[in-house]
Amino acid sequence: MQPQRKPNRVAKRALASEIAQAIRLRMYRPGEWLRQIDLEEKFQATRFDVRSALEELAIRKTIEHVPNRGYRVMEIDLATYRAIRETRILLETGAMAGVVAHIDAAAIARLDELATAFSTAAATGTRIEQSEINSAFHHLIYASCGNPVLEETIWALRDRSRGSTVTVWASHEALLASARDHHAMVGALKRRDAAELAALITRHIQKDMG
Repeated sequence: MQPQRKPNRVAKRALASEIAQAIRLRMYRPGEWLRQIDLEEKFQATRFDVRSALEELAIRKTIEHVPNRGYRVMEIDLATYRAIRETRILLETGAMAGVVAHIDAAAIARLDELATAFSTAAATGTRIEQSEINSAFHHLIYASCGNPVLEETIWALRDRSRGSTVTVWASHEALLASARDHHAMVGALKRRDAAELAALITRHIQKDMG
């Protein structure tokens, strides 16, 4: 029976990540209701898989389940938002020693490419392009930390923070500053400097999240 359950779990997690990415890109706003039939059509998924993905996201607190109403994108107050930010700093800076220890030259080269692509998108791209490249950049960094539970927890918190009305990259200058930070992170990785990388991550979170 175990081999039959495993594919459903993988499908659920993949779909949950796709929905979370859509929330991250502000395709769904804080407080917005998620209609299951719309999600089935948008993500070409079965009702069972959509329901399982929504349950997973509710556990992560990316969305909330309201009895007899359905699911909606989580709304968080400013105090909770700030608490998430401080927790993110602790977890993400704590991951940097593992990242420096495990990341290989090919991954660093790919991060260099993504940093350049983000700089280009910051100048001429759409917000969706900027968000997708930014997500790919940070996913690659945290995927290299050597601790999949830590990586999953980091992304759960990042997704949960989207329930705030605070705007990521509130200005064009903030966007350009993020681009500069990405290049600085790649430089720190090339030097294998975990302390510098942690300091850059702290500044990056504080800058991007207000």
